[in-house]
Amino acid sequence: MTRMSLRARGLALLAALAAGSVHAIDRVPGTQTYYSSRTDPITDVNTSFVIIYEVNDLAEQTYLTFRCADDGRPELWAALNSKNDLLSEQDAALGLMPAVTMRLGSDAPIVLSSRDLSSVVNQNDEVKTTALAINSTAVRQVVNGLVSGKRLVVRVNRSSGGQALTYTFPAGGFATAWGQVNGCAMGPARTSASAQPQSNVVLTPPSGTAAPKFTRWYFTTCRDTGIGAVRTGLVAGRAHLCDLVIETVPNGAQPVGATFRYELEYREGGRTGKLMLETTDVWPSSGGAVIAFRQNGNNLIFTLPLNVRARADRVYTSINVTANVTFSNGSSKKVYEPLPVKPAN
Repeated sequence: MTRMSLRARGLALLAALAAGSVHAIDRVPGTQTYYSSRTDPITDVNTSFVIIYEVNDLAEQTYLTFRCADDGRPELWAALNSKNDLLSEQDAALGLMPAVTMRLGSDAPIVLSSRDLSSVVNQNDEVKTTALAINSTAVRQVVNGLVSGKRLVVRVNRSSGGQALTYTFPAGGFATAWGQVNGCAMGPARTSASAQPQSNVVLTPPSGTAAPKFTRWYFTTCRDTGIGAVRTGLVAGRAHLCDLVIETVPNGAQPVGATFRYELEYREGGRTGKLMLETTDVWPSSGGAVIAFRQNGNNLIFTLPLNVRARADRVYTSINVTANVTFSNGSSKKVYEPLPVKPAN
């Protein structure tokens, strides 16, 4: 492949990934690994990404992207783009995710749950049947394995059946690229491709640290901000402040940040479906939705501003919240909790 064709592919890929914004995209010499080093000039959030191409796809349509941020919020996640259909629009509507298994070198396989996967939609709310988003703590494990030089094999068994899809991603160049994006840590990313990655870029907590144990989590009540009514769920079309309580066994680590992602369940035309929202809220807030936090003994309480749109053609039945809480010792832990949505009167 010539230098010009590599450059053309990089620009085309950047256009697809960055939605028209202009940033440099670089290739680690001698590899099929690419990276873009970016830092938000206002928030200092690291918005970089690293891309590795599948070794057997000569059409170069299959690649894995590791992103440092989601909608301007710091969060490590991955996206698999394939030359094959990974799911159908009907599967996506029903929340039927493929079965995905990953393996690093000769390590034990990593089996992703359906909660770790979500469909990807474009700006027209159309499902991209050749793409999957991966939001799981396993993404960090995969990054660590690639940094240490282990190749990655991903197998996808589709809900509709058919032959399993197996993709192989090389580790060559990944450690260098990961160093160039500062390991997805906050602050300026590197600019020199010749610089060697530092040993502290692996996103795992220091030895001996762990998140506090979570024993229970649940929503208590939601307060309608318009009329002040207190409910056990949401009413579609009305703004609410809802308390998510996480009961913990403390270990000395204090919460320093949290991100919140949302999934809607609905009924439409005699069928049910799920839709992952692109919005990610963050605490402490940085210009988006204002999330309040307080501690009551061993309980962590996050107050979330939630508003589910009322539609005539679709009835939303639940908003499912995935919270990822980060602690002062570098650890993090996720919870997933549904909240019922009632139709507007």
